[in-house]
Amino acid sequence: MAHAMASFTRPTASPRAMRYTEWVLYALAGTGLPLDAKLHIHLTLFAHVQGLALAADMEAQAQQDTGLSDAEWMEKNEPQFDAISASGDYPLLNSLFEHDEFELDLDSLFEFGLRRMLDGIAVTLGETSA
Repeated sequence: MAHAMASFTRPTASPRAMRYTEWVLYALAGTGLPLDAKLHIHLTLFAHVQGLALAADMEAQAQQDTGLSDAEWMEKNEPQFDAISASGDYPLLNSLFEHDEFELDLDSLFEFGLRRMLDGIAVTLGETSA
């Protein structure tokens, strides 16, 4: 589904998509925001969801194409990453992986981004009601 609504500048004419947009705009009614700001909020949230949905789709396709899980792929490609990292040109990036402090998880990335966006929208709404 993430590919179905790929373009913001050339959207697909779809009653369901338009109904969803109308629903979001209605949810923001009474906030004091101008209509264009409401549409920007909708499109920003949609872009976040769509972007991570596309990443999940690409991961599923890569697993199907290679037969490797993401962990297996990383293990297989670790020598190439290690060779590049050995240059010393990436000290901050290297420090993340030296101590196993970071594991890429699309669900946690989605939640992190969504929380920050919703917090920002809350601030925006607070500014219009002040």
